[in-house]
Amino acid sequence: MKFRLKTVSLHGLRVQVLLWTILPLTILLIVFSLTGISSHHNSMHALAVEEKTKLVVALARTIAVQLESHAFRSQTKPEQMPVSALELDQLLDIEHSGAPITIALLDQDGEVLYSQDPLPTGESIGIWPGVSEAQSGNSGALFASEFNDDIIAYAPVPGTNWVLIIRESWHSLTVPLLRFEQVLPFILSGAVIISFLTLFFGIHSVVRPLQSVGVQARRIGAGDFSAAAESVGGVQEIEDLRQILDQTAHQLRQHQAALRDYVHAMTQAQEEERSRLSRELHDETVQTLIALGHKAQRVQRSLERDPTQTAGHVDELRQMIAGAVEEVRRFSKALRPLYLEELGLIPALEMLARDSGASFQVNGTQQRLKAEQELVLYRIAQEALHNALRHAQATNTQVDFQFSQIEVKLRVCDDGVGFETPACFTRLTQTGHFGLMGMHERAQLVNGRLNVISSPGSGTTVVFTVAA
Repeated sequence: MKFRLKTVSLHGLRVQVLLWTILPLTILLIVFSLTGISSHHNSMHALAVEEKTKLVVALARTIAVQLESHAFRSQTKPEQMPVSALELDQLLDIEHSGAPITIALLDQDGEVLYSQDPLPTGESIGIWPGVSEAQSGNSGALFASEFNDDIIAYAPVPGTNWVLIIRESWHSLTVPLLRFEQVLPFILSGAVIISFLTLFFGIHSVVRPLQSVGVQARRIGAGDFSAAAESVGGVQEIEDLRQILDQTAHQLRQHQAALRDYVHAMTQAQEEERSRLSRELHDETVQTLIALGHKAQRVQRSLERDPTQTAGHVDELRQMIAGAVEEVRRFSKALRPLYLEELGLIPALEMLARDSGASFQVNGTQQRLKAEQELVLYRIAQEALHNALRHAQATNTQVDFQFSQIEVKLRVCDDGVGFETPACFTRLTQTGHFGLMGMHERAQLVNGRLNVISSPGSGTTVVFTVAA
């Protein structure tokens, strides 16, 4: 089984959002850690002072006990006992994990009576912090800032004028966590710098490209359909958005061009229809009315000259009037389907199918629809039958109408020559199918769905569905 590793790019919006979320949280955690370490550092200082104070006091008392013990055994006064007799090397042997430490025993004048390790060159222990306090009888511990914050513990030796001093390096005793506080400001500074760099990268890769896309959208709204053709950079999601916007603008431009062609074709068809009606009215209706006028004059003269022939002239006059009425009804029917308003949709479709030589079938429980919906259904059926007779060269045409509780469906199917249907209705005008474009526009007026299924040599099926 093969696994494909998906590469992670910093130009991805999800990575950007992750960085903008993690970095502030990281900074907050570092700040909280710094605060916690500072509090821990203060606690460690207090603990070190307490422990070193206990240690120096205990050692001072041990020295006093050792001094009294040796004086008792040798029957000598304590102040006359030599320091060397106390075996302070063993008594003051402190395990300190390799940390540098200095232990010294001083007299009242600050002179060194004993030191465990060599004393720092050029330094006088007598001036160390804490010595004067111990000489005054006090004990304790402090951090000497002049000695790199070394901790100095001090205590007087009971029963003598001696003082015990312990100096130990504080930094050598601190745990790695406390040492980390020295480099923590640099880490925090680095995190802040990275955060600002990420913010800059986000502004450069997200905010500004989005602003550019907004400008492109406004230009497209103003009619500049090529405004989104150029890349705005930034993260991939914004580039995808820009490409979608460019495709939408391209489709909108095609739709507007198709709409202009459709309007032009409809205007031309309207003018042709008006010209045809004008010719028919002039050549047929007007001529019929003129003939009626002449016939009326003949009736009038026959009444004056030979009343016996008046009945025949009147009968001819009635026939001519009936023909004129029939012509006017034909014109009216072509302009507006009167049967649709008077009888309803199903009778009107049945008469339309009969006039076109198509078979007609109805399924479901019949019901009246909205007037706008019935007119659209009638016009779509009329156009589909007109195309089947005029363009498809069909020999058989079937009109099916189906009622249901939620929708009605009109289906017009013929066995004509068929055609190659375009992928988009906006391209219908490019191929000269203005009738289908008109059907599509009418379907949209009532929120219906129009589907045209056709291929060369396989006939054409028009299906229109609308909510009941």
